[in-house]
Amino acid sequence: MQKTTGFFLILVLIMSAITACDNEISVAANWEEVVIVYGTLNPEQAKNYVRIQRAYLDESIAALSFSNTQDSLYYDSLDVKIEEYTNGKLTNVFTLSKVNGNDIGMPKDSGIFYSENNFLYELSDPIKASISVIDYDYKLIVRNPKTGHVCTGITRSLGKPEVSDPINDIYSNIAVNVQKDHTILFRYQEGKWVRSYSFVMDMRIEEYNINNPSVKIEKIVRWNMLTDLRTINLQGFNINKTNTQSANFFYSLAGALDVNPNVRRRLIDFDVKVYGISDDFNTYISVNKPSIGIVQKKPEYTNMTNALGLFTSRHIKTFKNQTFNATTLAQINLSDITKNLGFIE
Repeated sequence: MQKTTGFFLILVLIMSAITACDNEISVAANWEEVVIVYGTLNPEQAKNYVRIQRAYLDESIAALSFSNTQDSLYYDSLDVKIEEYTNGKLTNVFTLSKVNGNDIGMPKDSGIFYSENNFLYELSDPIKASISVIDYDYKLIVRNPKTGHVCTGITRSLGKPEVSDPINDIYSNIAVNVQKDHTILFRYQEGKWVRSYSFVMDMRIEEYNINNPSVKIEKIVRWNMLTDLRTINLQGFNINKTNTQSANFFYSLAGALDVNPNVRRRLIDFDVKVYGISDDFNTYISVNKPSIGIVQKKPEYTNMTNALGLFTSRHIKTFKNQTFNATTLAQINLSDITKNLGFIE
């Protein structure tokens, strides 16, 4: 469902992603507690995190005057729990702990908004992936002990994909080629309740200057192999096949690396990540895409009750530390797009 608001809310999405009311909220309205929630549960992660903040409205004070104040963004204390339901039956209740993202490698970007602390709510219990005959639903319950305000959100966990080409759990066969219109076949079985998939490759590349070869730098270059592939349906287990152009591999390298005759580069290895997202996550992304029409005002999407934001699911399957195909280096040096980037054995 959607909610149209008449005020600007500053929303921060964790990674990286609103049941809503059907009323307009006025900037000049009386004070109302507005909770902002963002969380995406991933069965492949040992720990999952939920961001919970407050929206601030004050008729007499400009928003920027207190945007850098901790109390304006975060609650002093909240009771945060997640209930787990197995095929509709309550099977577990988990209590989330408040942590500082800055202390666990999840810093908040600096800027005009408060960033000295980055408070998150951590779920250390495992999320179970939905499978053929079992669905797992997770209900988030947030209660403010000072006001009694309660907000909730519910999401169903996603099933895992089974990728067979061009990479799988046994081998990788991603062979790019400079031949015009060359493509790479992707074949995979869709996970249950997934609405769309994206495939990305993160390439680790070592480089150094020939005038100072002992100083080596490692860089990560991302190739967006496939983006927003809609699944056949939400029931999963369908076999999907598609192709991507090899040329985009070379363009990704050229777009991230400068031509420098004094720089030499080596391929190290790469990771491939398969991102599956839920139906409401996909809707949220679609609603928030840049508008190209005359009407710039867009509805604000929420799947939360008594709050704004998004509590949803994704499934990220990762193939780590994969070896480049034996022909990759030769193809890089043959391509007009990348042959001047200084790649060597």
